[in-house]
Amino acid sequence: MPNDIIERAAQAVRHHSAGRLDAAETAYRAVLAERPDYPVVLHNLGVLLASAGRVEEAIIEFQKAITVDPNYEPAVLSGAKALQQAGRYEEAAAAYAQVIVINPEHYGAQLALGKLWLRLGKRDRAMDFFARTMDLRRGENRAGNLDPSLASTTRAKLLHDIDQFRYLATQKRDSERVDTLARAYEFAMKRIEWSSDDNAIVDLSSEQLSLLGESYNYPNFIADAAELPSDTVNPHLDAGTISKAFQTGTPGITSFDGLLTEEALGRLRRYLLCSTIWFDFSHIGGFLAAYLEDGLACPLLLQVADDVREKFPEILGDQPLTQAWAFKGLAGDIPIDVHADDARVSLNFWVTADDANLTPGRGGLEIYTVPPPADWAVQDYDQDKAEIRTFLKGQENKKIRIPYGDNRAVLFDSRLFHGSDAPNFAAGYENHRINITMLFGTR
Repeated sequence: MPNDIIERAAQAVRHHSAGRLDAAETAYRAVLAERPDYPVVLHNLGVLLASAGRVEEAIIEFQKAITVDPNYEPAVLSGAKALQQAGRYEEAAAAYAQVIVINPEHYGAQLALGKLWLRLGKRDRAMDFFARTMDLRRGENRAGNLDPSLASTTRAKLLHDIDQFRYLATQKRDSERVDTLARAYEFAMKRIEWSSDDNAIVDLSSEQLSLLGESYNYPNFIADAAELPSDTVNPHLDAGTISKAFQTGTPGITSFDGLLTEEALGRLRRYLLCSTIWFDFSHIGGFLAAYLEDGLACPLLLQVADDVREKFPEILGDQPLTQAWAFKGLAGDIPIDVHADDARVSLNFWVTADDANLTPGRGGLEIYTVPPPADWAVQDYDQDKAEIRTFLKGQENKKIRIPYGDNRAVLFDSRLFHGSDAPNFAAGYENHRINITMLFGTR
């Protein structure tokens, strides 16, 4: 390829990187006028067009690049994202599948397919991809760079894992093995230099990791959580009254008790207690977290999401489940700070028994009724905190408190800033405060 073409393509990239989009588009098109089969430039032009909201034009450029080189992964991946952005979900799924053919260990494509199949109402297919995302991060043949949580820990995290192993032994779940794991973890803890803060993250040496063995932050035990033959949502709920409260009571917020049937709640609680999926200890100090793509996804949970959507069509409409997580409180003096969710509607519900809550009437969710600025964009839990606090200063009178309750649910506009009370719960493995959050739709 002539050097001047290469240099002109590089100049177009420099314009693009500097935000000179008109100049970059002109430069890309000038190169393509001479070399219409230049896949890198076709891809770059497509990226520029997609970022400018010209998605259908972008798709055409990505398809041209793929025609030139069917195995050019960046173009196939960008094309899949553009098709998804355009609402062409079946085509997007096919494109992400092609990314995986090119690169079987592509985590992002696996995750995207899991969420796309949820949108398309195919829970079984979604589960296949969520199982694959967990395997890529934590399986025996982990792909790419190791997740940081596999080489670091906190004292609170290891104490939790020991408690879980001891609990599993009482459930007669491979008792000899879990007792051995608990003893190994207790021995390893004596070889780690801890700070005074139980939630301080400590990087583990190779020797310390060897003491923990291959079991650390690994899905050693996964409880059964199959779909139920009947609905998971309580059939006695008055969906009309609840939906009206969401729309007119405190607009964008409603809470109610008895979300799930007794059987669904019991099975879901067992899944969360008996599955070693509490991998994340770094997102919010004092809490462990499990995510849809990293162990939380199970057939029962996905069934709950669909049943909730069917129960409350006036609130959720056709908004698909886009993310879900569970948080487990380990420290009694640390709340989840105010934040917003990147979705249309959030569902929060709790699963720990009420008698574990040492401060009845507290321990639940706090939501500010004042909406954020129209142009507010969710960035990151830690990054957003200072700006949110500044915005909310002097607006404590616009906050409502929803007390903790086992099987109590809160449906609310995801834009609204919200946080939790500190989880002052009784000691003991079964008593940790656990909440599940489901996000529906995108903004």
